[in-house]
Amino acid sequence: MSEQELDQTGTPEVKRPTFLKVLCILSFISIGFSTFSTLGSLIMGPEDEETMIEQKATMMESTAELRETGMNGLADLMDQIQRMSESLNEHFYAVSLSSLLTVVVGFFGVFMMWKGKKLGFHLYIVYNLIGLGNLYLFVNPADVPTFAVIWSLLLSTVFIVMYSRNLHWMTK
Repeated sequence: MSEQELDQTGTPEVKRPTFLKVLCILSFISIGFSTFSTLGSLIMGPEDEETMIEQKATMMESTAELRETGMNGLADLMDQIQRMSESLNEHFYAVSLSSLLTVVVGFFGVFMMWKGKKLGFHLYIVYNLIGLGNLYLFVNPADVPTFAVIWSLLLSTVFIVMYSRNLHWMTK
């Protein structure tokens, strides 16, 4: 059963479920790391052309070695990741701005759920969908590794389901 406390006006207030507290704290930590990571990369700026050429050369050596040992699937994955990296660097500022806007949506969604508002749950779903879709705005879909999409969908689904277990406590 839910415990009740009196708020500042003297009306009964239902305590926030512990499970919701844990989920929100985990989400705040994740969103904080994403924010600091994006801000840090903005400070550093995009990779220069020379660095990108060096990375590509190193990656090509690695993929050639993998192909020689018969690990063609892993070599193809590394090629895919290299192309994705080049595309993300090419659109660096747009990607960074999009990422920052996405974490703002996520933060407000989690904050609203923390405050007991169901709208926060819906914003959290939008945040997860935008986070997944952002990549496709800047990268050719053929260059997005399938495992990254599956992992993102799986993790998002798990958190959405866990948050949904607390909807009974939230209002409007």
